[in-house]
Amino acid sequence: MAVINVSAGSEAVLHLAATEANAIVAANALVVPQMQDITINNSTGVFRFKTLDNTAESAVTTPATNQISLNVVVDKDSFFGTADGASDTAVDSGLFGVSTDKTRVYFAVYFDGTDTGSKYLTGSGFISGLSPTVNMDSPVWITPVTIEVDGDFTEAEVS
Repeated sequence: MAVINVSAGSEAVLHLAATEANAIVAANALVVPQMQDITINNSTGVFRFKTLDNTAESAVTTPATNQISLNVVVDKDSFFGTADGASDTAVDSGLFGVSTDKTRVYFAVYFDGTDTGSKYLTGSGFISGLSPTVNMDSPVWITPVTIEVDGDFTEAEVS
C-alpha cells in the first residue's frame, strides 16, 4: 500500500488559473497558500424508484456533483490579487475577484507535490463560499473557499 503522506506541508497543493494551461504551471497560476484543509467531493447522484412488481427499490445513477472545499489563512495577494495586469486573471484578481466577477477558474489539485510522477486532478469551476472571519481565539483572517466544479475531474500525472 502506498499511502500519500502530506506532512511535509508542500505536498497538498492547489493551483488556480483563468486558462487551463496556466493551472498546471505554478509560475502562471495562483498557488493557493496556507491551506488548512482541502476536501475533494465527487458525489454521484442516485434516483430511486419503486415498482409494483418488485419488493425492492431500484436505483439509477445521475450525474455527479463535484466540488472542492478548503479553508485557508487569508493572504493579501492570493485573496485580493496582485492587480499588476501582467499575470493570469486569477493571479490579478485573487480569490475575491474571481468570485465576485463569476470568472471560470481552472484548477489543479496535487496530491503529493508537483514533482515528476505526482498525481493530480484537474477541472474547471467557479469560486464561491468565501466567508472571511477573525476573532480573538484566531487572530488571523481565515476563510472557507468552495470551487463549484463545472463538469468532471480529470486525473493526470506530472511528467
